[in-house]
Amino acid sequence: MEHSFAALARDAAPPIDKPGALDELAARAARASIVLIGEASHGTDDFYAARAAPTSTLIADHGFRAVALEADSPDAFRVHRFVTGRTDDKDALAALSDFRRFPAWTWRNETMREFVEWLADFNAARATHEPAGLFGLDL
Repeated sequence: MEHSFAALARDAAPPIDKPGALDELAARAARASIVLIGEASHGTDDFYAARAAPTSTLIADHGFRAVALEADSPDAFRVHRFVTGRTDDKDALAALSDFRRFPAWTWRNETMREFVEWLADFNAARATHEPAGLFGLDL
């Protein structure tokens, strides 16, 4: 029996290259009160999509109510106000427009725009429930 770190990691983190694997991973993560979704590098569209999918599942299916980004708080707070219906911004693109640093494309990209629109729509459809928010952590 192999007891290396690689073996432990293989057992704890099943591959996500099959349909439904991200939903299965989100269901496992839902047992926690805090879920951290990291990345090895910024900027790949595939990774942004792979991160958005389980995040949406945790919110919609498992009651999670906060998304914390490695992002400047004031920029993220504008997005938070948009997704919770507390802004005059007309769309997600406008709400994301304060992201001009870190670099800008880290958060101002198509996948993030789609996620922000989804979160705003999700919250609006559940107006009688506490909305899910989006927050920045200045790291």
